[in-house]
Amino acid sequence: MSITRRVDGGVATLTMDDGKVNAFDLAFFAELDAMLDDCADDAAVVVAGRPGMFSAGLHTKLVADLDRDGMAQLLRAFGTTMLRVWLEPRPVVAAVGGHAVAGGTILAMCADHAVAAAGDYRWGLIETTLGVPLPGWVITIARGNVRADRFDGLLLPGRSVDPAQALEVGFADELVAAAEVLRRAEQVAAQLATLDRPTYAETKRRLRGPQNQAALTSMEADLRGLLDVRERSKTQRR
Repeated sequence: MSITRRVDGGVATLTMDDGKVNAFDLAFFAELDAMLDDCADDAAVVVAGRPGMFSAGLHTKLVADLDRDGMAQLLRAFGTTMLRVWLEPRPVVAAVGGHAVAGGTILAMCADHAVAAAGDYRWGLIETTLGVPLPGWVITIARGNVRADRFDGLLLPGRSVDPAQALEVGFADELVAAAEVLRRAEQVAAQLATLDRPTYAETKRRLRGPQNQAALTSMEADLRGLLDVRERSKTQRR
């Protein structure tokens, strides 16, 4: 993965582009963490993909080849990095200019505001269709975004939706033309950056801090259960 950083008026825009589907792996999580460190003096952060593709989530070929320890390491990094984004003290806005499935939807939900591109794109927590149970921390984040009356119906079957439906169910916060996504995301970030920074950070901590800490505390036990299910599923398919 390659992440570039551009700063304009105190808003740092981090753009993901691996030339393919912006797949997540250990190197990506380390790079995103480092980029967020570099943004320490910026007023707000926009996380963007390239036109047509935000992210398809975890690198599926890599996941298929990982043993239990490797999978645990990957999922641990995934969880800690995404929870960091979710609790980031500064405003974070996602510029989702295309597909955002699995980890892509998760990253968008970790932002304080997600701008989706209208078009023939897919969103969704599709992990069930990939044979991977949803980690507990993902469910925690999703409960703060997804409409309660649509929650089980989306997450249990791993159903994907189009951008208009993503807005309707709560994966995204607004829908604009594809050509306007980045401009609009940076505009929202700039507006949020005018708020008092300590107050914004403390309000976010109060809103999400207890759930964030609970997710981190339970992550190892949750990972063990998730990996046990993965191994049983692999055995049954043989």
